[in-house]
Amino acid sequence: MAAKCPSCGEKLHWYDFRAECKHCGANIPNYDWENRLEADADAAEDSFARLHYHVNNFKSATVGSPLRIVRLVCTLLPLVALVVPLLNATFAFPFREGTESISFLTFVLNYLIKYDIGSVFKLLSGEILGGAFQSLLLSILMALIAVVAGVLNFFVVLIGAINLRWLFNVILNAVSLVTWGLSALFLSQFTSATADLSVGLFSGSVSPFFLVGIGLFLLDLVIDIVVGVSLKKQKATQPGLEEAVEIELRELREQQLAEATQTA
Repeated sequence: MAAKCPSCGEKLHWYDFRAECKHCGANIPNYDWENRLEADADAAEDSFARLHYHVNNFKSATVGSPLRIVRLVCTLLPLVALVVPLLNATFAFPFREGTESISFLTFVLNYLIKYDIGSVFKLLSGEILGGAFQSLLLSILMALIAVVAGVLNFFVVLIGAINLRWLFNVILNAVSLVTWGLSALFLSQFTSATADLSVGLFSGSVSPFFLVGIGLFLLDLVIDIVVGVSLKKQKATQPGLEEAVEIELRELREQQLAEATQTA
């Protein structure tokens, strides 16, 4: 869309470099600068009022009460499940023998990424151990989903705090809780199957520490629901964005008028 002279409204071309309009002679950069400056000041005040509204919501939703502070801390606690032992395994191979406690993180670093993906798929299609390895990979997949949802939950808490939103946090926590429980179930199926099929070469059991992750995800879910209810009540009683902006701007105008009166 072509530019127009703010004074006479005539069309300006891209090659019109002069500050003065060739039609009416008005100085375009300085035309009506007082009103434009006032409009810019009003726009800036409006933007700051909106920013204040969101910042106040963020502070209230994250650190506005002891329970909300606990909620923010508990959002990260389920990640402890990454490093606690999840599987107690006993090996009796010719070149490897002993008992080892394996966490999700050590399994990924010491086992999963060291094996060829093609070999893993061959194991899945095996007639004897295929079903057992399917349970193992399902357990890993469920644990990975739980961890990813847990990490996302932390960032969603921060993003949702701007507008006092919380429902998506509950959904992510529920996903983490369910998938972490399924991970324990599939891992238990794997240990049972391999104990019967490996002829004493391997035996394992699901660690009680698996319950730590379940407990932390459950705690986070309960706290999210309790805090979410309070956020819902707060959002229903406090002014909306437009109303809050109007109130702040009106108070600002009254303050400016009072200062101008005192100065006069």
